This record gives sequence, C-alpha cells and structure tokens, in this order.
Amino acid sequence: MPSFTNASMLPFINVEPKQHVAKQRATRKVVTNAVEKRPKQSDKLERRGEGSAAVNYVMKQIKTIYRAGNNQPIPYFKLICNPQNFMDTVQNSLIVSFLIKENLLLMENGADGLPQVKLNSNPKENAASESFQAICRLDVELCEKYVKQYNIKEPLLKRTESDES
Repeated sequence: MPSFTNASMLPFINVEPKQHVAKQRATRKVVTNAVEKRPKQSDKLERRGEGSAAVNYVMKQIKTIYRAGNNQPIPYFKLICNPQNFMDTVQNSLIVSFLIKENLLLMENGADGLPQVKLNSNPKENAASESFQAICRLDVELCEKYVKQYNIKEPLLKRTESDES
C-alpha cells in the first residue's frame, strides 16, 4: 500500500543538507632524471645491417691504402674527399669519425698542420685513453680546395654496390 506524503508534513521530516568535504590532493611525485651513461665501446660494428657493412667496407679500404703507403699516415681530407660527389665526402667523414670513435683509427696533426689518419695498432690497449673531440667545417668549397691541393682525380674510398642503389 503506497504511502502518500502531504506538503503539510514536510516540516516534520528531518532533512539536512549534505556537508561538502574537500578532498585531499595527492602529493605530486618528484621524477628524478636518470643519469646519462655512454657505453665505452659501441656494438654497432657487430651488427649486420647496411650501416655496419659500409663501415666494415671502408675500414678494409683504409687498411689497404695504409699498407700500400708503407704504413704512413693518410691525409684526412685526401682520404674523405670525393671530387665527383660531395655527399659521398660527407658520408666518408662520418664513417671515418665513427672508426676514430671506436678506436680503430687514430687522428693526429701532420707536419703541415692538417689532420692525418692512421690505423690503431692496439685498439684494445688505447681504448682506456681519454677521448678528444675535433670539429672542422666541411663544405663544397673546402672540399674543392683539398681536391686541388692533393690533385685528387678519383676518390680513395669507393662506395659499395649496395650504397649506390
């Protein structure tokens, strides 16, 4: 049986408004940044991809050039400059810098004050030595200057067939 309420009964019903309780905000967690750690030796040479194939191919060529020149240091710009294609020059400089970083090649100043590259006879032994950074400008005009200076007709470092495609 339904019960009906009459408006005259409302004053007798005990209705209190709800109390609003402020919620506590969660404390913000402080995120600490991780310390950047660089590996001592990169594992890129052991990978079997296009990049490592190009690096290994260039390293073989440098060994051949170095031994053909009586183990004398190779002028850096003579090694990397390609008179027909500036982008190959840029790629050569990146690959050589990677080989230097991996301690497979050493760079030193020559008698003329220009950088020279030579094979590192003890890559494992010299790996603990302090690393240095050399920065140089590389543009088309500089490349043309060294092409004339070293009388470069053909590049010392050739591209592999897979690089040319």
